[in-house]
Amino acid sequence: MIDDSRRAPAVDERFENALGNTTMALRHEVDRRLRRLGVSRLCWMAIAAAMQARSPLSQSNLADVLAISRASMVKTIECMVKNGLAKRESSASDKRLKRIVVTDAGAHLYSLLKDEVAAVRRRLLGIAEIQKIVQLTEFLEKLQETCGHRNPAMGNAASSDIQSTPPHIVPLIERALAFYAAVWRRPIRVSHGH
Repeated sequence: MIDDSRRAPAVDERFENALGNTTMALRHEVDRRLRRLGVSRLCWMAIAAAMQARSPLSQSNLADVLAISRASMVKTIECMVKNGLAKRESSASDKRLKRIVVTDAGAHLYSLLKDEVAAVRRRLLGIAEIQKIVQLTEFLEKLQETCGHRNPAMGNAASSDIQSTPPHIVPLIERALAFYAAVWRRPIRVSHGH
């Protein structure tokens, strides 16, 4: 008799593969929609993050929020400024610090793209029961906290029920959650009393 347990990938490998492949598939689907409108996913993510920030973010803060390199952020912001979607404004407290502000044209594009991305979200998430989506979202938020990224939507939720995350999975989770947060910013809420 052949021992199939050695052939089957360990659950942590399956999770890593599923998370990575799902993230790539989601990115591909969003990219396809955005390309038709002449916008890159990174530009969309930057506009979305800047629009949803409580106050204008610096270039480095925006790069951190999106979990991308500073160099990629500079190129993206240059493109956004060139296309009139954003502008750099000096900080009141430090004139050397430039904050990224979305222009009216960028805000208009954001509202159009938000509808496109919402259509993708509805189509992709429509295959699952809402409770399963809520459970998965809560689990991913706990993983995000375990990776050292606090999600304001989670409040002070403890991560003691999560075992230590294997170090090779942490960057993958961080990239997936940055993408998820930027594209699907609205958390799914279920009232537990009904």
